[in-house]
Amino acid sequence: MYDARSVANDLLRRAGDKHPLDSPQLQKLVYFCHAWLLGLHRRPLLKQPVKAWRYGPVVPELHRSLARYGTDPVDELIPGFPPPEYDDDEESIVSQVLAKYGCLSGARLTMLTHKPGSPWYWTYFSPDYGPTAVIPNSLIEQYHAKVAEVK
Repeated sequence: MYDARSVANDLLRRAGDKHPLDSPQLQKLVYFCHAWLLGLHRRPLLKQPVKAWRYGPVVPELHRSLARYGTDPVDELIPGFPPPEYDDDEESIVSQVLAKYGCLSGARLTMLTHKPGSPWYWTYFSPDYGPTAVIPNSLIEQYHAKVAEVK
């Protein structure tokens, strides 16, 4: 498992200057990398929990590291968090997530994470959890495994 800031740095490095990423995009892309690894390979990518904040799934430590950018493009790596050395499954997931979702705006990615029945939706609106609660990895895994079966 990796620190979300290391995964974000890897996504920034891969996207480069050709397709700058902003903080909302990075939050969602890191989440989708984590979610798809859970759904397809039944294991987490991230060390930190993902929380159900108003604008979607958020890793608070990553949010704090990127807060100064607001919605502007992130123009440098987060110091002290080298990109991970992924295994083959992780590498495949990260590459596919960036290829599929990397061109989408933060607003569009938020819409995808806010679909009724999604892990964010279920956690955010649940009387047992609610806003700012941790989204259980088991819920993320179950949801993305079902989405993968449909495709």
